[in-house]
Amino acid sequence: MNNIHIGSIIKQKLAENSMTIKDFSEKINCDRTTVYDIFKRKSIDVEQLMRISQALKYNFLEEVYLKRTTINVPASQRIIIGVEIDKSVLPKLDLPDAFILLIKPE
Repeated sequence: MNNIHIGSIIKQKLAENSMTIKDFSEKINCDRTTVYDIFKRKSIDVEQLMRISQALKYNFLEEVYLKRTTINVPASQRIIIGVEIDKSVLPKLDLPDAFILLIKPE
């Protein structure tokens, strides 16, 4: 996580959204000077990052900070599926033991 420069990433996402600095500053409730300051930041307050995520329709918390190194697919390309099963079926599923320990009902 030491290599993350959140300000640069925010600036990149702003450009990808073709949003003006003025529109962005209004969406996150700050002035334009603050936006330029954000671009220079290596780290940022989580509350402000959540507002920025909403404004840019990009989940910075998940994609930047919570991304696992083994998952290189953006959240917008992933699908999370929840499946409810009878616990008696669990031993019959062909799942790795480590996974079963995580989902095993008490």
